[in-house]
Amino acid sequence: MASAAMLLALPILASLVLHRAQADCEPVTCGNLTVKYPFWLGAPSQTPPEPSCGPPSFELWCAGNGTNTTSASMRGSAVHVLRIDYAAGSFVASHTRVAAGDDGVCRTDFNMSSSLALSPFRISAANRALCFLYNCNGTEPPLGHELVNATAGCGRPIYAYLGGSYDRDTPPAIAKGRCTYAYLPTLGPEVEAENETAADYGRMLKAGFLLEWTGAGIADCEACAGTGGQCRYSNASAGFACLCAGGRLLGSTCAGEYVLPLA
Repeated sequence: MASAAMLLALPILASLVLHRAQADCEPVTCGNLTVKYPFWLGAPSQTPPEPSCGPPSFELWCAGNGTNTTSASMRGSAVHVLRIDYAAGSFVASHTRVAAGDDGVCRTDFNMSSSLALSPFRISAANRALCFLYNCNGTEPPLGHELVNATAGCGRPIYAYLGGSYDRDTPPAIAKGRCTYAYLPTLGPEVEAENETAADYGRMLKAGFLLEWTGAGIADCEACAGTGGQCRYSNASAGFACLCAGGRLLGSTCAGEYVLPLA
């Protein structure tokens, strides 16, 4: 039979387990970014804990970028997270291919959607379509207010056009001659100028684009926290888990569980 001392110690041990698990997944900062569920900080060659602080797709790596600036990337990829709006389920991201340096316009000939394939993130329709024409060989449409020369020191002529709402599956219907054509999402300028310049387009690429997420157990997280639990992701079951008193993992909430006070 367990001694009275052992029985008295069980709540204390359970409290220590819960506090340790909570501390492991407390909100942290990376530069100016606050990282919390469903986002979480991982690291190269680090095996995700069980349970994790968030789903695998929301893992961020925090590192310096060589300019004394700390930034968060999606698991070390070229996609960097600039701002997160947890209430809206969205975040602003940029792609280093076009956001790094001052010549991003010269490297816009790629498909942004492919960088987000198989992820739970959707490119928001709130973005605008920033179109680029290159390899025109003299067939480019007449330049004007809509189409401008954005070459800016690139090794080949590049022409840019800021279209309407971004649609991954439907390119903007613009005259393009026999040019090679690419279009990328952008938040667009805060104030649209009469004649955008190559520098303006470079700033738009650096400012990034809006991504949205759904699911990820967000609704479950609110219910979990409302019953004193902590939001987690179970790699074993590939789904949301609620961490309750004593380190127990439950499906959505800690309802019916005795939750130790966190004094």
